[in-house]
Amino acid sequence: MTFFRLGFFECLCLTCGFLTSFAIQAADAPVAVVNGVSIAARLMDRNVQANVAQGQRDTPELRAAVKQELVARELMAQEAQKRGLDKLPATQDALTAMRQNLLIELLLNDEFTKNPIAEAELKAEYERQVKALKAAGDLQQFQISTIVLSSEADARSVMTAVRDGQAFDALAKTRSMDPSKDKGGELGWFLPDQIAPAISNVVVNLAPGAVSAAPIQVGPYWHVVKLTAKRSYQVPGFDESKNLVQAAVVQNRRAAFLKKLTDEAVVK
Repeated sequence: MTFFRLGFFECLCLTCGFLTSFAIQAADAPVAVVNGVSIAARLMDRNVQANVAQGQRDTPELRAAVKQELVARELMAQEAQKRGLDKLPATQDALTAMRQNLLIELLLNDEFTKNPIAEAELKAEYERQVKALKAAGDLQQFQISTIVLSSEADARSVMTAVRDGQAFDALAKTRSMDPSKDKGGELGWFLPDQIAPAISNVVVNLAPGAVSAAPIQVGPYWHVVKLTAKRSYQVPGFDESKNLVQAAVVQNRRAAFLKKLTDEAVVK
């Protein structure tokens, strides 16, 4: 059976009993009735449109396949309820979290729809960031490569191979666990605060072309790091930075909104 993409809201409606009632309460005629439970036409329309947005054509065949998928999901959800799986504490906790995530997403979408981010706000945030960067003085960017391994012993083995003259990029391709291995371990250019402190503290003291003197542990993994080059950081223009600046504004707005709710709430 081909499974079509269902939106987050639809998945919730089809996997928990109290949310499934949204489909039952629909005013439009059902497209199917599964053991007495109606599947609303609007639910199928929403899923058809989700597939159309992914490049498929709205055809009778697509609608039949989506209907089949909705029926299959409803059947599986009903069977889970028959087995009492919806009553398990872990299930209830997961459903609560899913409901909260959905409501938070809807709330934030509503908040930003009512209070859209203006160009002036983006430019003000950009200027704030530029001012902070300039206040930090001559910032350096570092071009680094890494070989990621599962143990310190493996990392030391790689370091020995590097000291013996084996090429870093060749070792990365054969030994690294990181997706960057396909590029010889190259990660790109970073400011010190954009990488893990354990790595940045080492990289800033390396000469271009040098490799870390010891394996660096970050979480459960071990890194052998090479500094390829370094350069003075050039602040990008507003247009180039716009997406990142917008992300920062969204985060700031979200934090301020949460603070407002927290200040107004009664939390014991």
